[in-house]
Amino acid sequence: MDMSLVNTVANYVNVLLNETVWYFKEIAWQLVIAVIAYLCVCIFLYILLLNVSHKAWQLPGPPARVLLVIAHPDDEVMFFGPMIYWMINQRDCEVYLLCLTIGGDKKRKEELWASARILGIPEANVTILMSTQLPDDPKVQWPKNIVAETILLHVESYRINAVVTFDKRGVSGHRNHISIFYGVASLCMENKLPTYCKMYVLETVNILRKYTLVLDLPISLLSTSYWYLLSFKQRRNIHTAMRAHKSQYVWFRKLYMGFSRYAFVNTLQEINSLDLELDIDFDDE
Repeated sequence: MDMSLVNTVANYVNVLLNETVWYFKEIAWQLVIAVIAYLCVCIFLYILLLNVSHKAWQLPGPPARVLLVIAHPDDEVMFFGPMIYWMINQRDCEVYLLCLTIGGDKKRKEELWASARILGIPEANVTILMSTQLPDDPKVQWPKNIVAETILLHVESYRINAVVTFDKRGVSGHRNHISIFYGVASLCMENKLPTYCKMYVLETVNILRKYTLVLDLPISLLSTSYWYLLSFKQRRNIHTAMRAHKSQYVWFRKLYMGFSRYAFVNTLQEINSLDLELDIDFDDE
């Protein structure tokens, strides 16, 4: 074989390798710069928001009476903590809590009441159901008519101005969570709600966003209508309330509370009959 050809090929391979290494180094540096820039934006936005009023981005009103509907004891802390914190600290806003199961163990009722006290929700405002039609089972979809009737009864009894619950993905994909959404959706679509009451759902995010704390802040605030944000100091109240759920406060929930953006920020969307009809028709297709 001609040595000049071998040298030419070798030189070509060396040039190609060098160019490839240079290219990946450039890409790596650009990624590092992009990550640092994004971190700076997140930190700047977080510090900025801690020093301004959030009322313009919270539920309008604020509602005089808010009903939070959850499936299990501990849902209120694990998913809705930031919203509860700010609503409890608002004047002329009373929070009611409706839990549709006892979570499989009677002692969890006591834990929920203890958690509610820490959060600032009066015990008289907490209702916990025990119904064989609403079992605590992640594989069971609850009858939406039972869920809807239960919620409507509370709305009318307490003249609730705003109902807040899970969206159609239920944050964690739990069927009990999702069942509540379809219960409130049926109330909206059948026009059974009083005119003074609106419905809001907690936004479900993907797994990458779910455990990024402050890093999810720019995306969260740009993609939603209403949001509630806590400082790291304010989050201590949420963590204290979660510790009241002694039977549930195992190692993986401790990690969840440490890294979940739901213990840091809540993003909510209002739902109405027209949006729901389009959404559900799209799902059916």
